[in-house]
Amino acid sequence: MKTIAYFIPYFGKLPESVNMWLLSCKMNPTVNWVLVTDDKTQYNYPDNVKVVYCTYEDFKKRIQDNYDFTVNIYKPWKLCEFKPAYGEIFADLLQGYDFWGQCDMDLIWGDIRKFVTDDMMEKYDKIGFQGHSTLYRNTPENNARYKSEIPGLLSYKEAFASDRGHCFDEVAITEIFDKLGLNQYTETNFAHLSAFSNSFYLGHLDKSEDYKNNRQVIVWKNGKIFRYYNHNGKMYTDDEFMYFHTFMRPIKYKIDKYDENCVYVAYPDVIKRINEKELTYAFVQKHGTCSMPKFYIRLAWKNRKKLTVKKVIKGLKLKLKWKKANKKSSHL
Repeated sequence: MKTIAYFIPYFGKLPESVNMWLLSCKMNPTVNWVLVTDDKTQYNYPDNVKVVYCTYEDFKKRIQDNYDFTVNIYKPWKLCEFKPAYGEIFADLLQGYDFWGQCDMDLIWGDIRKFVTDDMMEKYDKIGFQGHSTLYRNTPENNARYKSEIPGLLSYKEAFASDRGHCFDEVAITEIFDKLGLNQYTETNFAHLSAFSNSFYLGHLDKSEDYKNNRQVIVWKNGKIFRYYNHNGKMYTDDEFMYFHTFMRPIKYKIDKYDENCVYVAYPDVIKRINEKELTYAFVQKHGTCSMPKFYIRLAWKNRKKLTVKKVIKGLKLKLKWKKANKKSSHL
């Protein structure tokens, strides 16, 4: 079995999602994580999560020491631009793994090995296209791909020196691999929530599946992620995902116990432990959406430092478009 290690820096107090994140990591014992942080709170870290304590200033210096130009990391969120470079900058922490990855902590892992197989790792140099989870073949040559200077594409120097976000870890790096003619896996195998819908809306999936977004909840059981959705008076659960990304949403973790033998359900905007027998059509119908005014108030407060009018308008347009499409499909 090929080896995998995700690398994730996080400075400041670890998020409320950390305990559920750690439980889902534990349920993937053949995958490893390297967490670099300055939060020394004692959490229940599983054996496959290695914690490296480091200050934010020392971490920034480690990055700067790799370049002969001034990098701009004035806020921790700017570290996102540097994700594709971690395999090169932190090679000592990732030595010996066949693949290394970047990921976020506002997600819950499902069965990673079901979606990232040895056959895939033989074929692809890069697996994934989103900042919340991407894997790279761990070779010096592949780890330096981000430095490729290609006319018409954003360069790493521009992204690293800028005081703005450029999504270098998602858009630019994917374009670079594409222009270099390298094999990369860009299929959607994850459940990524829209931040601006008071219902759970999963993005990046085929539009033919939009009807599933009408009423749905996400369930974690036995280390796997499933979607339960209602359609035409029945409840279905025919979709499994590699992970569930909450993305900016004001999720409340109403969990009294973190245990691999428990079942957890996520609905707008709550994650809690549940008896599996409660997962019925009536449950999904009731909890598949939440009060719009309350949702947008909580969303605005949670993201008050990074939310923009442009993002809100974009989200509302997406929701309106989805509602129209869903209404049309219901009459077919």
